[in-house]
Amino acid sequence: IETAAVPGENIHLTLQRDIQFEAQQAIAAQVKATRALAGTVIVMNPQNGQILALAVAPGFNPNNLASANPADLGDPAVSDAYEPGSVIKAVTVSAALQQGLVTPHSRFVIPNTYQYDGTTFHDAENHGTEHLTLTGILAYSSNIGAIQIAQRVGPQRLYDYLHAFGFGQLSGVDLPGESAGLLLPVDQWSGTTLPTLAFGQGIGVTAIQVASLYSTIANDGVRVTPTIIKGMTGANGKYHPAAAPARHQVISAEVAAKMRRILESVTTNEGTAPAARIPGYRIAGKTGTA
Repeated sequence: IETAAVPGENIHLTLQRDIQFEAQQAIAAQVKATRALAGTVIVMNPQNGQILALAVAPGFNPNNLASANPADLGDPAVSDAYEPGSVIKAVTVSAALQQGLVTPHSRFVIPNTYQYDGTTFHDAENHGTEHLTLTGILAYSSNIGAIQIAQRVGPQRLYDYLHAFGFGQLSGVDLPGESAGLLLPVDQWSGTTLPTLAFGQGIGVTAIQVASLYSTIANDGVRVTPTIIKGMTGANGKYHPAAAPARHQVISAEVAAKMRRILESVTTNEGTAPAARIPGYRIAGKTGTA
């Protein structure tokens, strides 16, 4: 039985060639310079979820698959789940702000160590008793501060916000081999899950999920499903735009604006990422040790 061929459709990607090229060159050079195992760059338009660049290193030459390392043939930006560390603190703080439990100027006492459920927690470096605002907790990336904030939020609400920001589920970008990561339901949490989740341990995430988190904060609290398909052109030459991605409000525009200002403090001289500043631009961000 023979079936007549049917003309296919051309797919138009959201990737921007020049941005993709620069991102690929930058991450490849930085992985080499730092002798890192791998690196990922995702450039996303927060307002419509379109991915403008998705670059990973090391990569492979698709014209010469025989010489490629099999470990490099995947797409780690969507397939590799890892413990993200302190970048998750943005969720912990967003939840507390949204619930009206804190303000950017709320004050916290941060001891050198902190006891929770028989476990001793500490910050990255030893220090005397510190007095930090909510903004200062993110600027200095205090684990103990994040735990204190998470205690106010509570287990179920912290889980709900993590899920609403897109963790523990597929991002919706619909690329092959995507991982949903790992976010245990509250009834499977141990006594120390709340404090560890507060600062990004005990959870598995993908780079695309983290990019979506920060895009949501940039987009006035509206999460837009990431997409890489702009549209298609049929055999008749007519262009059909892709369906608009799903959108939902995770935090209010007011809270998102507060979060952006708080995250700008991370790139000040008092924060953990002053090297991320770019002259002439306001830069918000967050460091995290995976």
